[in-house]
Amino acid sequence: MELINNKLNLNSSYRITIVRFIMMFVITVVIGFEIFAFNSIKNYYQSTLIGSMLNQAKIDQLQFNNYSNKYDLADIIIGDKNAFYRGNTTQVQILDNSGTVLFDSQASVEVGEKLKNVDVKASKEGKQGIYRRKNIKTKEEIISLSYPLSSNEKQAGILRLTSSMSKVNQKIRADMVIYVIFGLFVVISAFILALVASKSLVAPILKLINVSEKLAQGNFNAKAEINGTDELSELGQTLNFMSENIIRREDMKNEFISSVSHELRTPLTSIKGWAITLQSKEIQENKDMLNQGLSIIESEGDRLSMMVEDLLDFSRLQSSNFKYEKEKIDIVELVKQVHAQLSPRAENEGINFTLTSLYKSIYVFADKNRMKEVFINIIDNAIKFTDENGNIDILIEQLNDYVTITIKDDGEGIKEDEIAFVASKFYKGSSSKSQTGLGLSICEEIVKAHDGNMIIKSKYGSGTSVIIEIPRMQDEKDY
Repeated sequence: MELINNKLNLNSSYRITIVRFIMMFVITVVIGFEIFAFNSIKNYYQSTLIGSMLNQAKIDQLQFNNYSNKYDLADIIIGDKNAFYRGNTTQVQILDNSGTVLFDSQASVEVGEKLKNVDVKASKEGKQGIYRRKNIKTKEEIISLSYPLSSNEKQAGILRLTSSMSKVNQKIRADMVIYVIFGLFVVISAFILALVASKSLVAPILKLINVSEKLAQGNFNAKAEINGTDELSELGQTLNFMSENIIRREDMKNEFISSVSHELRTPLTSIKGWAITLQSKEIQENKDMLNQGLSIIESEGDRLSMMVEDLLDFSRLQSSNFKYEKEKIDIVELVKQVHAQLSPRAENEGINFTLTSLYKSIYVFADKNRMKEVFINIIDNAIKFTDENGNIDILIEQLNDYVTITIKDDGEGIKEDEIAFVASKFYKGSSSKSQTGLGLSICEEIVKAHDGNMIIKSKYGSGTSVIIEIPRMQDEKDY
């Protein structure tokens, strides 16, 4: 139930996040577009109106020039010469150069008043001026254009045109309704697309969650579908790799338990069988049989003890808490110690055991006890598989940045189809002399932990060579 709730929460959370992000972006863009459209439309219509008023003012200037040659400004206003203003739909005012209203086409109360608006002030200086404001009575927005009237290259007065902005604002609102509808359509379309997109994005995540739930429940054969090369596909590949790894480890665990059970059962069965046999009176009276039985029990006990030691070593090396005690050691001296330690055993077996080194000392950074264990295990195997009058040779060399220790015997050798597996865990091969199948595996683990390599070369019936390569210390000279 908890997994289902988590899935629903993830589904909701991711979809809401994706939709929210897309909608915030789209709404921001739409609002920005609407503001831009509003300002553009407003500027367009207002510029059109101002342009129209300016053209009218220029026409009026031309008409004024026709009369200014015969009459002055006051005569034009007093007489009937102002008829050309009556066809204009805007409010027309004529001001003298001081800004006093001499004529108003709408006969407003401003006649005789001196205007101080910014447009009038600009015209006093010989420039055209624009002034926007609200009509106090009608509350509508109006715009005024003041234009200097000149005669004989001198300013004779000011022409002021005033127009309502109501029609312009109506056109702006009408156009904005279309843009707002378009914006709403974009927002709604984006919301639908965001829902579809979020669903398509969340769907593969839910599939991966389903696979991970199956893995958590022990179904390690569950596989994620991989389509493409994106991050989710990479996550799917990781899940598949993890499931394969789990299956492999499960197989190793089962193989480990099976192998250990088999290996421990054999000596225990022998010990138990002889223990039961030795309890009979007939065997107790037969000293030769008694000694044989006790000898077998001792031998099988030693074998069992060795298996337990190998298993403990294997377990320690596999543990993530295990730490190697690495230090600067002389590898030549260490191999000499192992040679001296095992020489008596080789001599008892009738084997010629030699050590050759061109160097008095070669220093490496390694765990002394673990490396000693490697050499003892390999030489022990060589003695075990070498017949009487056989030879075991140890050769110490250095190659580039590595020191190589080669342990060569002319014993039984390894079959060609078994060489690739002899260092595998619990692999014993076809030889009856093989024991737990962990010795070489442990050696390889230790060598790899020292950034080295263990190479096995063998020809069945001619002998085996095991080569250990360990990085040597670069700041030391070899003598």
